[in-house]
Amino acid sequence: MKNVLKLLVVAVLLCAHTVQAKEIAVFMPVVGPLTPFEQAALSKDAATVFSARFDLRYGEEVDQFVKQVFQEESKKKDCDEASCYRRIAAKYQADKIVALRVIQVEKERYLATAHLYDVASGDMLASEQQECMHCSFERLKLLCHELTLRVAGNK
Repeated sequence: MKNVLKLLVVAVLLCAHTVQAKEIAVFMPVVGPLTPFEQAALSKDAATVFSARFDLRYGEEVDQFVKQVFQEESKKKDCDEASCYRRIAAKYQADKIVALRVIQVEKERYLATAHLYDVASGDMLASEQQECMHCSFERLKLLCHELTLRVAGNK
């Protein structure tokens, strides 16, 4: 009986060891000409999508830290986005940065982008963008969902 228990424990440990842990990613605050309600809705949906692939760090505390980093770095002579990303990733021990941005091109016309950035290599691993013409918030939300799925590799 003891041997069976030992074998069972070894089997469980081997199985647990082969399951790969998710990489840690920081989800940047959603940026764009949005109301707080719209920002929250897009953030919640994107976080759900990105959480399927990553151990995701996001939320109010992350948003505040990101804002602080960009403010501090923008005061430096040699400021660049990559250095901001490295500081943010270091704080959360993250491998990746994911972001969703919305730009208003003109009235009812938006450009939505989603990015996946590898901090160690400095490479943009995935980037998707698409324009939304005659765009309501519901259409924009669907578009952003599709972009995050593609960037996260879920579709």
